[in-house]
Amino acid sequence: MRLANENIHLYYCDMRRFPVAEARLFALLNKSDQLRYRGFKNKTRQRQFAMARWLIKHVLDQQFGLEVSHDYQLLGYTHWQVVGSELIYPVSISHSGHYIAVAIAGFSCAIGIDIEQHKPRNYTELLKMFSTDEEQRLISSFADQQRMFYRLWTAKEAFLKVTQCAIERVHKEQLSACLLHDYAQVSGYYSQSGNLAKGTYSYCVMTDIAGVMPIQAHELPYPFVEP
Repeated sequence: MRLANENIHLYYCDMRRFPVAEARLFALLNKSDQLRYRGFKNKTRQRQFAMARWLIKHVLDQQFGLEVSHDYQLLGYTHWQVVGSELIYPVSISHSGHYIAVAIAGFSCAIGIDIEQHKPRNYTELLKMFSTDEEQRLISSFADQQRMFYRLWTAKEAFLKVTQCAIERVHKEQLSACLLHDYAQVSGYYSQSGNLAKGTYSYCVMTDIAGVMPIQAHELPYPFVEP
C-alpha cells in the first residue's frame, strides 16, 4: 500500500530553456561546491553541475517550502542536509546532454536515478562491457535495440547509485526485468523505467522502498519564475 507521505519527487529540465545567470547559479552553491565549480574547465560541465543543485533547491521549495537561498551539504551524493537544521533529504542527480534530472524524498530511503540521451553507438560491443549474457540476448531480440540499450544502461547506473556497490557487481547483476517491465523488482530494489523529452532520453529510478511506484516525472515548467 502506498503511503501518502512516501512520495519520491522526480523533476527534470532542459538547461537551454532556463537562462539563469552564472552569478545567480554560483551564489546558490555552498562553499565547497563553489570551489568545485571553479575547478571545472569546461563551461558546459560547470553549468550542469550548478544547474543540478539549482534544480534541487527549487524542488525543495516547491515540495517542502524551503527557501531557495538555504545553505546545504551534499553528503555522499545521496543526502541533502539543510545546514543549521536536522532536515536531511535523500537525493540522486543525473545529467545527460542538455537535460538534468533529480529525485528527492522527504522520508528515509535510498534513491538512484539515471538519464541518458539517445545517441547512435556500437551497442553490441558496449553491451559486452557492462551486461550479462542474458541481457545481451534479450536486447538482441528487440526491434528497437537502441531504446532497449539505453533502458538497460540507465537501469545499471540507477542500480549503482541506489546500492553504492562495486561497479563489477553492477555489471554482473541480472536486470533483465527492467527491460521487460516499466516497474520491476531486482535484488530487493524497486525500479521505474521510461522516456523523457519526447522519447529522446531514457531514465530509470530505483529505491529500496516498496509501494512508491509509480513515480510521477515532472518537467520544470517554462517560463519559470524564481521565488
